[in-house]
Amino acid sequence: MEEIEQLAAKMDRNTVLFIGSGASSPAGLPSWWELINWLKDYTSSLGGDIDAANLYLKKSQLIYATSALTSELNKIEKSLADFFNEEPKCEIFTSATPKEIHQLIAQLPTSSIITPNYDLLLEKIFIEIGKPMEVVYKGDNDRINSILRDAFKDYIYKYHGCITKPADIIFDFKQYNAVIHTPNIDKECLRTLIQTKTIVFIGAGLEDPDFNHIRDCLNEIATPKNMELWAFMRNCEPIKEHYKEEFGINLISYAGQGDDHSDLLTKLKDLILRLNDEDGKILDALDIASPLEVERIKVKGLLRNTLLQANEEVMPLDEAIIGFIAFFDTVEKNTFFQYFHDRKGYQVGEISNRIEYLIQNKLIKATENYLMPMNGCFSQEAAEQMEEEILDYLMEQENG
Repeated sequence: MEEIEQLAAKMDRNTVLFIGSGASSPAGLPSWWELINWLKDYTSSLGGDIDAANLYLKKSQLIYATSALTSELNKIEKSLADFFNEEPKCEIFTSATPKEIHQLIAQLPTSSIITPNYDLLLEKIFIEIGKPMEVVYKGDNDRINSILRDAFKDYIYKYHGCITKPADIIFDFKQYNAVIHTPNIDKECLRTLIQTKTIVFIGAGLEDPDFNHIRDCLNEIATPKNMELWAFMRNCEPIKEHYKEEFGINLISYAGQGDDHSDLLTKLKDLILRLNDEDGKILDALDIASPLEVERIKVKGLLRNTLLQANEEVMPLDEAIIGFIAFFDTVEKNTFFQYFHDRKGYQVGEISNRIEYLIQNKLIKATENYLMPMNGCFSQEAAEQMEEEILDYLMEQENG
């Protein structure tokens, strides 16, 4: 079996996702390098000395550059919390909106998430699909203990802090070193999850310090064959075998250069498709399908999984409503009800209930007199399903 198929066989409700900073970059969040340069400009604007930071940056010693800058801030009675609160560019940590990768993450069959990211993208996407998560912050002993006892099943564990609590954010060398090398509940929680759960990394690079910390923990606490760690990594094909033998980590390679991570999205769609394809019929069809048909089937899996979030079964009326609205892009409510009540025979109350459900789950939106689509990929697939039926309806309308 290829890696995606093997991972699909392992993933379940107890799988833990580790979401790295690469998952936030499509939403406009800065890389670590960019964020340090923002901090450098902020420190310089306040009269701080940035010479040491510049030297560290030239040597690509980013964490030392950060420490040099925070030391300068302390000299002028400022802090990292002031930087996150006062620097206008940092507003993006709260204002950024989820992108396609977050929609895909939300379709995976787990809602146990660890992330070092400070932003609110993961919280937002789960609220959008009507499944808000418990947020557990660094150092919150009671709630971290709830994770360790499996008392939380739907959580985002932000072990490097969050923009909502900037004073607790981990960013410089002293802070990061304290997390890794001193006894603390956050470190214990990570080690326990590594030993007891299937972990899947998304959006972390091979040089990511958090990924490397967890990788190194493996050699301390267990033999590779006893671990279940998986990681999507770009262009890592040559080292996959070594990582499996040395660290027990299963690397899934995806192609791309620069800011192009489209192949990662393709791999995640493949994974979701396999997770949704219980009888194998869809996968058999992929061998003979055209590329456009393959993509259509993958999106269908995402749409159906979203509709399953609250219903336990896919309701044909939901798909029909999304498809009808998406086909026209904007539909008058009177026309909409005329079609589904008069032509299709649904009760008005039933139609209204499904509209309300779809609005709450951000699959359609409404104004006083109109209904409109929201999620582009779901809407396109649903519209294609309804196309023939709607064309027949339009022909009948035209012919009286």
